[in-house]
Amino acid sequence: MAIVLSDLHIGSGHTKGQLNFYDDFREDARLEQLLSHYTAGRNQDAEVHLLLNGDVFDLLKVSVNGKFPDAITERLALMKLEQCLKGHPRAVKAIGSVLANPKNRITYQAGNHDMEVLFPGVQRMLCRALTGEETHQRLMFVSEAPFFEIEDGIQLHHGHQFEALHAMDFQKPFLTRGHREPILNLPWGSLFMLHVVNKLLGERPYLDKVMPFWPLFVGGLFFDTAFTLKMLGVTAVAYTKARLNPMWWEKRPFDKLSRFLRSEVNFFESLDHFARRILSSPKVNAVFMGHTHAEMVRTYPRGKIYVNTGSWMPMLSLHLPHLGLNRGLHFGLIRWEDSGPPRVALMRWHGTRALSEEVIS
Repeated sequence: MAIVLSDLHIGSGHTKGQLNFYDDFREDARLEQLLSHYTAGRNQDAEVHLLLNGDVFDLLKVSVNGKFPDAITERLALMKLEQCLKGHPRAVKAIGSVLANPKNRITYQAGNHDMEVLFPGVQRMLCRALTGEETHQRLMFVSEAPFFEIEDGIQLHHGHQFEALHAMDFQKPFLTRGHREPILNLPWGSLFMLHVVNKLLGERPYLDKVMPFWPLFVGGLFFDTAFTLKMLGVTAVAYTKARLNPMWWEKRPFDKLSRFLRSEVNFFESLDHFARRILSSPKVNAVFMGHTHAEMVRTYPRGKIYVNTGSWMPMLSLHLPHLGLNRGLHFGLIRWEDSGPPRVALMRWHGTRALSEEVIS
């Protein structure tokens, strides 16, 4: 059996009496319930492979000394991860408990919000938090390719690689020229998050929780004009600084920059057409993605299937068929039977809700 989780967006934690606009994860208890359900009790003898398919931690929205630096070294990455580990000890313990059974495994693939996991030191810190050891034979990190594949032709992509704005350069994940330490080769979408979205979240906490983004922007021009114009101004300043800063000239040539300017740049774009293209290969039977924060399942001829596991952060959909606030906690489930192909499904976790909860804590 395999469990696929993505886009938990575990942040730096919540302190009573203080709002943290940069941490959208409040489901520690139900994550613990989910993992316990599939690894303990009647499932305690099952062999479970936990597949963490990107953006498990939201390191893009973790500050260091009150700032969001874009020259992210391993030292800074460790400081950010440490805040998340301390901020959500219950969730971290729940993930690590999967490995209590010697038959179970965990595979972690970075997304565009937790690129810091590409640093070897970050992998060691996370492994130590989950297992008590700096390396573990049943905990694997995917660091050298934009996707990975498990048995029976099942591929896992986070999904950001299909958007020029967010795609990582796996040929050059770190920048070294002129730097004392390697720094992350952040895509332009990450720079936008650091310098624009993070800067404005305190004024509009919903800014990164609306999909698709363009109706919010267009509506903002009419109904929230001052803020929308401010956002455009902050974006223009951030873009100009990035283009004029020699530190980023090593990142991407101008021809690659023009590629995403020429492409259709959408926040939370649907990825099903890319999945369909991948599934056209006779060797691929199922594809999992995340990134868009919109859960989805599509079936195709010859038993092929695409699953998007959505997000565990609340999202407001402006699509009319799905209009409203989505708080569903979705995950993928793969079950191997004694014979035949595996059963692939998109699941929604309900768990046991508390009878009451404090609205602001």
